Amino acid sequence: MSIKRTLLLGAAAALVVVSQAAAGSTTTITISHQMKGCHMWQVGNANPKVNLSLSVKAGTSLRFVNNDVMPHRLIEQSGPKLTLVRPNMNRMSASTSVKLAHPGVYRFTTKAGEDYPWMKSMKTIGEDNVMHLTVHVK
Repeated sequence: MSIKRTLLLGAAAALVVVSQAAAGSTTTITISHQMKGCHMWQVGNANPKVNLSLSVKAGTSLRFVNNDVMPHRLIEQSGPKLTLVRPNMNRMSASTSVKLAHPGVYRFTTKAGEDYPWMKSMKTIGEDNVMHLTVHVK
């Protein structure tokens, strides 16, 4: 087999792998600490939001990471029924993931706990936010 043909076959195989990865991609949503309102959703480096709406393809996984000063329990409010494995994010950097296999509109919130004892000195302004996440799956 010629080197040129080998390179072409290797490139074609790489394209197939990339296409499969895109179909089953992961979006990370961080619960980030805020001075006003305590916590908000944040995707990547985007501005944090109390109410966040996303559109993703079926097969996408959502990874939730808790970087707030208090624990959070992820709650599915509506949408195609999901099984939430380890929804209690009871420490800093705790995470959970869920795969959105079916098209539909999924709605999530969290139930926040009390501040971690070692974070009592962290001050916030106003009432804690009640976060809402809407995910449209195509």
